[in-house]
Amino acid sequence: MSRDVWTYAGADDLWLRFLPQTPFGRAAKARMIPMTERSVLEERYDLTDAALALLAAHDGDRVTLDRIHHHLKRLPRLPVASQEAFDEVEVFQLKKFLFNHRSLLALLPEALRQRFGLKELPGGLVELLGTGRQGDESFYIADAYDPELAEVRRALRETGAASRRLREEYDVAVFARWGFTFGGHAFLLVPRERIEDPSLAATFLDLEPWDASRLCVRPRPGAEALRLAEETTTLLSRERSLEAQVLAAISAPLREAIPDFLDQARAIEGFDLALAGASLAKEAGLTRPFLHDGEIVVERGRHLPTEALCESLGTTYTPLDATFDGGPTVVFGSNMGGKTVVLKTLAFLQLTAQAGLFVPAERFATRVFRYLHYVGEGREREEGRGLSGFGFEIRQFNEAHADFGGETLALFDEFARTTSSGEAEALLSAILEELAQRPRVVALFSTHFRGVRRLAGVRYLRMGGLDRSRLDLASPEDSGHADLAARIRHIDRQMRFCLEPDAPGERRSDAITVAALLGLSPALARRAEDFLNQDN
Repeated sequence: MSRDVWTYAGADDLWLRFLPQTPFGRAAKARMIPMTERSVLEERYDLTDAALALLAAHDGDRVTLDRIHHHLKRLPRLPVASQEAFDEVEVFQLKKFLFNHRSLLALLPEALRQRFGLKELPGGLVELLGTGRQGDESFYIADAYDPELAEVRRALRETGAASRRLREEYDVAVFARWGFTFGGHAFLLVPRERIEDPSLAATFLDLEPWDASRLCVRPRPGAEALRLAEETTTLLSRERSLEAQVLAAISAPLREAIPDFLDQARAIEGFDLALAGASLAKEAGLTRPFLHDGEIVVERGRHLPTEALCESLGTTYTPLDATFDGGPTVVFGSNMGGKTVVLKTLAFLQLTAQAGLFVPAERFATRVFRYLHYVGEGREREEGRGLSGFGFEIRQFNEAHADFGGETLALFDEFARTTSSGEAEALLSAILEELAQRPRVVALFSTHFRGVRRLAGVRYLRMGGLDRSRLDLASPEDSGHADLAARIRHIDRQMRFCLEPDAPGERRSDAITVAALLGLSPALARRAEDFLNQDN
């Protein structure tokens, strides 16, 4: 799938609202656009249904649902691979995973746990990582792991206390003699006259000239302070060695359990994705797609970005009802008639379904396509500098054409509109003729060009267009001097956004009428109608 079709469909409108909460779920979300295996998609839908049942069971129990979400959010990433010895941070991650995993399982019914493959991790790990009365989501190498470690830390506390007493006594003596203390600083700059006799100060202070008026003064530790510092260094080295031994001992059972941790991370990923999909389905009114090998059926399908736009403009949104067989379909219609929205709605529903989500439709029956393509305006052109708009569309078409041997959904929105009508109609006719022989390709074309050949195996539809019987009902404030938003609302009220069979030779067009409704001079609109009638 090219990014073009995703952008064209506006699929991010729904995708950004799909919010897995674990690092595993978020990583899977980034990988799964779109899926092309029917069995994988059906399993994803089944799991979403299971999660919807969980939401329904707790519909009045917000506390339990909040706790489920809390523990999902608290699950951390796991160490990438099994190691000879984990460091303290990695052990903390495993312990945090263990706690939130166990808490999550306690909130889920047994049948649901089995459905997602969620099961208890090896026993004894909770007790092992909780040695020393630690918190559920914290880890440190407690004294209780090793008696010698406890003794070394006791000795460190004693030497630390003795060192602090010596420093306090030293500070008192220095202040009494010279009136200053170091306050934790490595050195001070003091006036030379403050040190009356440098030779007498040498037992307490290291003195160096700084400038003509000041001395650089550093504390001089005594023999006992030096002994304590050396002892502290020795004890700290021993503490690190013992902590490494503790981590090695803890790592052995954790290393054995890593495959189980990773298995449960995958199970949680599935549950996280299903719960996120179920929550979105409930919030946005989505339904499960039906996958088969037949025609595409859309009943009250909604293109959510257009629906939101209509709401902001104060216009009525019309859901899509349509059926698309294998092979090509051509949709005629004037501007603002809704033909582009038809293509975007189909793209939106198909991409959403193949992303593993439920869809905004009362019913959506479709195939699983291996390739999805969009050909038309809007593609980024950095790679094709120097190409005209038509040249770039041909490049897009060539990419799509290479996939026409497989299950493909191809959407052509006003293809070849930048070239002459005669050449565009000839090119469209040639493409339609080929696609009519390729039932594995579902292709949908929107176009203004009425001269496209009528070919066997091609379906021709048109948008309902303006209901001209109602145009005289426009109110003066809507059609006279109204602002653009009011004009759009007025056009929307007169427009029939539905698909109808298109009869050969029919030349109905609403473009001039729409232009007039948008404020084009009535005289220009009448003259344009005259020219149009002469040509026909």
